[in-house]
Amino acid sequence: MNSLRKYLGIIWLLAGILLAVFLFYKGITVLGSTVVHPEDYVFWLVIITIFIPIIIGFILFGYYAFKGEYSKEIDSV
Repeated sequence: MNSLRKYLGIIWLLAGILLAVFLFYKGITVLGSTVVHPEDYVFWLVIITIFIPIIIGFILFGYYAFKGEYSKEIDSV
């Protein structure tokens, strides 16, 4: 089970990185086009603001899963 968590941690980590790259690439291509409306700027500002914490959560979750932080037992007090 721990090896499965490590593999899935790598997948979450890579998914977060790929999502970040895709999000910024898509935002730059849409906002860098010749026909851009003010609504496009507002839309992409909202989308990027909402998805940055989600992406950071994916990356942190994948990192901790890969390091094995979720497989340690809790010490009872």
